Amino acid sequence: MKKAIKKYYETATENTIDGVYFVDRRRKILYWNKAAEEITGYKKEEIINKRCFDNILRHVDDNGTLLCQTKCPLVKAMEKGEIVSENVYLHDKNGARIPIYVEAIPVKNRKGEVVGAVERFNQSWGLSLVRENIQKLQKDAYIDPLTQIPNRRYLEKKIEEAIKEVNALKRTNGFLFLDIDNFKRLNDTFGHFVGDRVLRAIAQTILSNIKPQDTVGRYGGEEFAVILKDINEENLRKFTNTLRILIGNSSVDFDGSEISATVSIGCTLIKETDTVESLIKRADTLMYEAKKKGKNTCVFG
Repeated sequence: MKKAIKKYYETATENTIDGVYFVDRRRKILYWNKAAEEITGYKKEEIINKRCFDNILRHVDDNGTLLCQTKCPLVKAMEKGEIVSENVYLHDKNGARIPIYVEAIPVKNRKGEVVGAVERFNQSWGLSLVRENIQKLQKDAYIDPLTQIPNRRYLEKKIEEAIKEVNALKRTNGFLFLDIDNFKRLNDTFGHFVGDRVLRAIAQTILSNIKPQDTVGRYGGEEFAVILKDINEENLRKFTNTLRILIGNSSVDFDGSEISATVSIGCTLIKETDTVESLIKRADTLMYEAKKKGKNTCVFG
């Protein structure tokens, strides 16, 4: 890529809120802006001169398909010579799967030849609101210190509110109960330090993929719960399966290896007759049914 072209784009993008990076035809990264650092956790010193498919962002789609080799937006943009836009999930430095909107733009020289591409990406506005909501809970001791998401005490408070909404507003709310598969074996094999990192990656993957009105929390140990507002059965099933896939595609680096885990999920719609205890018990029972079916699956009931 010509220096003049590179300099022009650097000047135009350094202070934008969107993550921006440039690649040449071989997909070697030539530029990485401040917003890209903030969104992904990767500093430019870790990224420059590496290729975008070198085990860095590893975009996947809703089905968990890795896009780097055959469906990469940058490759499509360079091959077609036109802008390509997609919703994908990147892999941040801490191992979480973050939903982003990507726009890949081909860069051409004066002869009209494609010499590289620019990728601009941003997080949904909802994710910023979700994180702001989490920050507000710090002062009330509602945050789990390890995962930095709401704790069991806050979860039970929000479950009670969700049940009241179902009764008073006739709103359809959903509830998920998740348990990490084979977590004891993971801890025994790699140590609690790695286990804690996996917990944090999974927590942040869930947090990053819910809406501002939803709630996720660590219920205890390797268990998480999610409250989903205004959701019907079809969308609840779809979201739960997508979340399961994204969690399975979250991973942390340890001694040159990628360590990941799967989850078993019980999902249910909240009933007017539910109590906090009955809802958790039903979802927990469904989660154990998922375990019996071979783990890494969802059971609705």
